[in-house]
Amino acid sequence: MEKKRKAIKNGFKKEPEKEKFIRTELELEQERAKEELEESLRIFTQKEYKNKVRELRDQVLDFIQENPKMPLSEVAEQFGIREHTIRAWKAHCTMGTYEKENQRRSAGNSVCDPEPAQEKLFGLNKKKQRKFGFVLRKRHTSFIHYFDKTPPGIICPHFYILAFANGCPYKCDYCYLNLTLRHWPEPTVFANTARMFQEIRDWIYATEKPSVLNAGELSDSLVWDKEIKLTQSLIPIFASQNKHKLLLLTKSANISELAKLTPSDSVITSFSLNSQEVSNKYEKKSPPPSARLNSAKTLKQLGFRVRLRIDPIIPIPNWKEGYTELIEQINNIAPETITLGTLRFFPALKHRATGNKEVFNYAVDNNDPDARWRLPIDQRIEIYTHFFNHLTPAIKKIGLCKETLKVHQILNLNHKNPTCNCSYD
Repeated sequence: MEKKRKAIKNGFKKEPEKEKFIRTELELEQERAKEELEESLRIFTQKEYKNKVRELRDQVLDFIQENPKMPLSEVAEQFGIREHTIRAWKAHCTMGTYEKENQRRSAGNSVCDPEPAQEKLFGLNKKKQRKFGFVLRKRHTSFIHYFDKTPPGIICPHFYILAFANGCPYKCDYCYLNLTLRHWPEPTVFANTARMFQEIRDWIYATEKPSVLNAGELSDSLVWDKEIKLTQSLIPIFASQNKHKLLLLTKSANISELAKLTPSDSVITSFSLNSQEVSNKYEKKSPPPSARLNSAKTLKQLGFRVRLRIDPIIPIPNWKEGYTELIEQINNIAPETITLGTLRFFPALKHRATGNKEVFNYAVDNNDPDARWRLPIDQRIEIYTHFFNHLTPAIKKIGLCKETLKVHQILNLNHKNPTCNCSYD
């Protein structure tokens, strides 16, 4: 009897547990149903969103095709989207990423630009990157921007900069990149080249004034050309038009890839030079000036446009002898333009430079409009006069780089339409 009572008692105890178990199962089913409903709604919303984006993308690309000369900034404002988004769409369209565009292309009704000639992408593994002295990463901002930072009182023709890379392996002691790129620990080459080349095409179409695109302001244009084959893809784009110019500025002697290509009036090569003594002292990792001169001479013989830039001129002891020897070598090449520049820098560079800092002792604060330190003005006049007196008359265009209005006036140089390495003509 006692056992029976215990059994009944225990049975009554289990009933609430069973009821609790049933409620838990019901709640789980309800939660699962709710999650499935939310998931289906989310998927539906995503599909709707993607469809809306696809429709907007098609409208924008159609509009660009109908209005090729309209700047992308205006297109972005008209459609209420970011300019960066439009550039990304155009780049993906160029690469054939969108299946819909591929179908339209096969049907002969593509909203994309015609597929360009094969463009080499900068695809190198990390071991090769270390070997060649740079790292690869994507660039998230525009590849092209306008250089117009020089204040009134400093003569410098404005130009456009192509930032295909940041940094240079030569690390010259006086180089302004030590300050400009102080937050970049090592040279970087940007790998998202499809967007870069598309941005260049957009710039060519949208920029009405004939302009120069300088590929050597934030890096050396040719130093890695064997590895990344930049010129193979870049030069044909400019050779296909005659409105804008590409400037390849270099301190290297690396012209093997460039020499394989057909010269174009729209492509300018420019070599940065110095006297042998100055190069030995402050440009230790750079190729010797004689090698750069030989490369310049070779390109000129092949039919390329060649300019030379002697910058920065540094008045080391017996500077006249060293630079006179350099001038004689330059006269034998007779480039289309010579640009002269003396040592100049922002004071903060002295604290960022890691090489031979004694180079900064040559300059003083002249209270110039851009706050750069330069050689004393009398010394600069003496240097420029020496070059003018020794350069051959066959070189018709000689200009100064980022020099003051006062110096231009003393030397009777045209400061309203100045000659310069980065100028259009």
